[in-house]
Amino acid sequence: MKINWFCPLSPARTSIADDYLAGILPSLSKQCELTLWTDQSDWDRELEKSARVRHFDPYAISWPELHKADVTFYNIGNNHLFHGSIWQVSRRHPGIVILHDLRVHQFFDSLYRAQWRDVAGYLAQMKRHYGDEGLRAATEFVSGAVNIDFMSEHYPLTSLALENCLAVLVHSQEALEHIEAMKQWPVAVASLPRTLPPDSNDGYFRAAEPPYRLVMFGHMGRNRRLNAVLEALSAMPGRDAFQLEIFGDITDGRHLRSRIRKLGLGEMVQLHGYTPEDELNKVLKTSHLAINLRYPTMGEASGSQLRIWYHALPSLVTDVGWYATLSPDTVAHVRHEHERDDIQSHLSAFLKDPRQFAQMGQRGLRTLRDQHDPEKYVRTVLDLAANARQFRVRKSAYDLARSAGTIMGSWTSSAGPEPVRIAEKIYELYE
Repeated sequence: MKINWFCPLSPARTSIADDYLAGILPSLSKQCELTLWTDQSDWDRELEKSARVRHFDPYAISWPELHKADVTFYNIGNNHLFHGSIWQVSRRHPGIVILHDLRVHQFFDSLYRAQWRDVAGYLAQMKRHYGDEGLRAATEFVSGAVNIDFMSEHYPLTSLALENCLAVLVHSQEALEHIEAMKQWPVAVASLPRTLPPDSNDGYFRAAEPPYRLVMFGHMGRNRRLNAVLEALSAMPGRDAFQLEIFGDITDGRHLRSRIRKLGLGEMVQLHGYTPEDELNKVLKTSHLAINLRYPTMGEASGSQLRIWYHALPSLVTDVGWYATLSPDTVAHVRHEHERDDIQSHLSAFLKDPRQFAQMGQRGLRTLRDQHDPEKYVRTVLDLAANARQFRVRKSAYDLARSAGTIMGSWTSSAGPEPVRIAEKIYELYE
């Protein structure tokens, strides 16, 4: 079987290029003839030992070459820099979308307004997908009256990310239920995969003596709750027993440093910026507790959390979305409405019994082994690929029904059914 795979590749600064692809590539490349497609000018040449790598320009791609494969997979997440070109190709060449984030409004806002400078196009998409209500909300957003968190929650633009696809693969139960409710695409769910650690990680116990090393890593966007963490630390008795280290790109480093100084945390908080994978892994191996908060969540399963578990590291997570489904035996949940209190409560509990938290990290490692095996994930991918022909027939029927619905909708009064609803009825009869 020949498979096209559109995905950011290492050294792109995203866990999809590193942890995700690295986890599945050995198995996937052995079971199919795989071509990796990238718009990057540079990639890790070691990848070419496992698969053919092709560079593409979304405006001048080799369509005949794409058609040589049996099916094409498109990895789409919330960063337009890594996934914008992939989405452009997916609209023109139907394939199976691997949706890494359920709510992708931020992706389209950045793509249309920041990269393309096309506010009119953004507003048009909002009206097409959400009608006049969506257009009004988008207009308020553009004017600054509402923020991106509100837009992502109420207008996720998931259907735009999946436009023209054959089927969808997601990584969380929430995403599965959301897409099933849309009744447009076949959808499968598989736990996000990660390379499994050597057995030597089992039973590892970090020396637990203060100062204890707290760690946050990844892109420090507004939903990472960094300010809440700093406020909790600043007002916590016994805070001198902790050292917080932050690794990753920060949107406004100057403001953050000023905030740290005002809270009197200058001696206990260190900012390191982007850190290469090997160096970050050394940090995680010697840390005592990870803080992996997300609010609002984009409906994603967390590659960062899998990396934390890989190192048998205990962690604090927000009690929302995919994170809320994690067993309290494997993570310590933080309620968004009680962030400061919960963070302080967990840190106090850590001070009383570090070993109990170390055991939590060990249970997380077992969860990683049991539920996030790359081999299981690859089997799901190959099952979807094997059904590609059936998906194409289904899509053709749906497209025909939708076209008929649009024509019939033009015959009805404005008070009659919407063309999409007519299409659904026609398609139900077809099935």
